[in-house]
Amino acid sequence: MADAKQMEEAEASASHSLPATSEQDRELALRATHEFDAGDYESCLATITKLAATRGHDLKVMHNQAVAAYYKSGLTKTDEFKRALAELYSKVSDLYLTFPFLSNYNIFFAQIILRN
Repeated sequence: MADAKQMEEAEASASHSLPATSEQDRELALRATHEFDAGDYESCLATITKLAATRGHDLKVMHNQAVAAYYKSGLTKTDEFKRALAELYSKVSDLYLTFPFLSNYNIFFAQIILRN
């Protein structure tokens, strides 16, 4: 369990690396979710790319962009998807070593599945 000092450090680190989420960012994220759920991966990827313009270092945005691109390819560009996940994994691993109470199970889970 993280103590208060670790939590403050994590929040300070996150606040320095990412801008606050704007209403426009939330709308883009919601639209991308709806497009993905509807199977419109091309539109979803375009929307996430717009979101990445302001939140390009947000690991969730990077993860969702990789997933949308993979689905847009018809799940055929597995090597590109693996490379994107490996890049995310290294970033998450660095954060996890600094703040061990953080978790990003989606990326780790995807890494395990693609290795098998």
